[in-house]
Amino acid sequence: FADNGNLVKMTPLSELNRQWRPPYRANGRFSNSLVESDFIASMLGQMKSPPAHSLARKVGPAGLNFAAGGSGVYDVPHTHTLARQIHTFHKLVKDGDIDQELLASKSVALVAVSGNDYARLPSDTKSFAEVEDFAKNVASEIAANVRRLKDIGVQKVLVNNLFPFGCAPSETRAYNHTRCNERRNLAAMLHNHHLANKLADMEDVLVVDLNAAFSTVLRDDGSGDTANLFREKLVPCCESTDPKGYCGQVDPETLDPLYDVCDEPHVFFFWDEMNPTMVGWQAVMGPLDFPIRKFLGLVK
Repeated sequence: FADNGNLVKMTPLSELNRQWRPPYRANGRFSNSLVESDFIASMLGQMKSPPAHSLARKVGPAGLNFAAGGSGVYDVPHTHTLARQIHTFHKLVKDGDIDQELLASKSVALVAVSGNDYARLPSDTKSFAEVEDFAKNVASEIAANVRRLKDIGVQKVLVNNLFPFGCAPSETRAYNHTRCNERRNLAAMLHNHHLANKLADMEDVLVVDLNAAFSTVLRDDGSGDTANLFREKLVPCCESTDPKGYCGQVDPETLDPLYDVCDEPHVFFFWDEMNPTMVGWQAVMGPLDFPIRKFLGLVK
């Protein structure tokens, strides 16, 4: 949701470096164009997200983006955890590459943990207590990292809650994209409940309610303009031919694509098995624009 190039292009092609190859735009983003971090940057008067740390030679006035696709609070091969990303940021502050006074007076961070940790939780988990314990642990880790950002000197912190990831095409494919996986959505609700509680006593921290914004778009009752924006809400524009594959996957010998891409991405909410299209992000960020701007002191 936030990475704009921190996972570098490597060979062979994998799920974590596909964003540099077709059908992606080869701009390091897991979408067909702009993502959440770009839209938040635009609220700050920037054209797009601050540059990816792994591609930047120095810290510019726009800041840096440390987000890495596929990451979360727990270790995943070939990507950096949230704690590791903050460690990299902290080192730049300690080394003087980021000015401490400027950080204290004019800084905002976005913490975008988007549900990757829940891949560790079996989709057929029936124990409510097991799901709740897992969600509580993930929320606690996020909160600890937010507190660390505040201790380092970041003035304001935006923290994503979890979207209803049971509605992601990776989950709806098992139902022929006709309905969501409600067990997964329950995990998201429990996560968001515990995250809100953990962050409640922190000053200058705003929970970005992605869950509500996504739900408004995805609901199927036809109410409201946003709900009618997309012809396809649960079907992705780009889908692998193998249910266990991914958008962008190719045959390792012939390099033939093992995926199909739609002709009209603007009528699809989801771009691939997890991430929205750019117009999907526009629909999500629309109702979040004012509360974020107000929190940042950009509107009264």
